[in-house]
Amino acid sequence: MEASQKKSKVLKTKNKTPKTISARQSILSIDDNLEILDLQRIILELEGFEVFTAESGMEALEILSEIDEPNLILLDMQLGDMNGTQFLAMLEEKKPEIIEIVPIVFMTGMDVVPESKAAGLIRKPANMDTFIKAVQRFIEMGYHEPYKH
Repeated sequence: MEASQKKSKVLKTKNKTPKTISARQSILSIDDNLEILDLQRIILELEGFEVFTAESGMEALEILSEIDEPNLILLDMQLGDMNGTQFLAMLEEKKPEIIEIVPIVFMTGMDVVPESKAAGLIRKPANMDTFIKAVQRFIEMGYHEPYKH
């Protein structure tokens, strides 16, 4: 997918005022595996979510500076440019308000994840029903205390 397609739902402004096109619940999905990213986007859009995608932690930080806070962030534990814990630390430094109000969920095949400010995890691979139910559950819960590993 071309960068212009991935970010087509983002309105860029010169003063960096966050803008999104719709008031639908939104999700930022971060994964360096383009096939997984596309599959998540398709599934979530079919469920009615507005979906933003990023292939790296740095791209995700850029997107988060251009959009309103999403309702959920899905974060792959192992990205090409950093790991999930490093992304959370960078996000807390650059946009601490997001860490405080948006549930961030690790997407991982790992059995154990490091202690962090993530709200929880969704195991990969997950079947479609399990994935959708977990996403809906995390959005309904909203922000809460970090997941205790």
